[in-house]
Amino acid sequence: MTFREILHKFRSESFSHREEGTRFERLMRSWILSDPRYSNLDKVWMWEDFPSKDDLGGRDTGIDLVARTDTGDYWAIQCKCYNEDATIDKPAVDSFLATSSRTFKDVDTLQTTSFARRVWISTTNHWGTNAEETIQNQNPPVNRVSLVDLQNSPVDWKLLLDGLRGKDAMLPGKQPR
Repeated sequence: MTFREILHKFRSESFSHREEGTRFERLMRSWILSDPRYSNLDKVWMWEDFPSKDDLGGRDTGIDLVARTDTGDYWAIQCKCYNEDATIDKPAVDSFLATSSRTFKDVDTLQTTSFARRVWISTTNHWGTNAEETIQNQNPPVNRVSLVDLQNSPVDWKLLLDGLRGKDAMLPGKQPR
């Protein structure tokens, strides 16, 4: 099952955009815990499970996942399940930037900390000019993961959908003849 087929499944089976978004967020949590580019992450929370969410307003105002690296840095992650031809606009980016620029208590040390990185994951490759300009030169930086990145990821999307993650959800590597 390809990534596009999974998106089609989510869109056709979900009763609402909210349910579709939640399913996508769960899939992205499994994906980020599996893709080798993110092997430095030791924990990824869904927003509603993040212990320090009340320090950031409590409600879902732009952050969908929170990741912690093996060195203790935190990442704010936004997941957008848009149509492929949709364009990300500035208002969509603003709430994510505002919430992810605030401080919060570290879940282990209870020291005040902030996000070291921000990641925007979306199912479109299109960014509006104002949105693009808004995320440039941000501190902390904003990294984008777009549709093409997800489609080219070395994971087996069907296995992720079935609940596997990490090495168990990887596509088989190239084998010598």
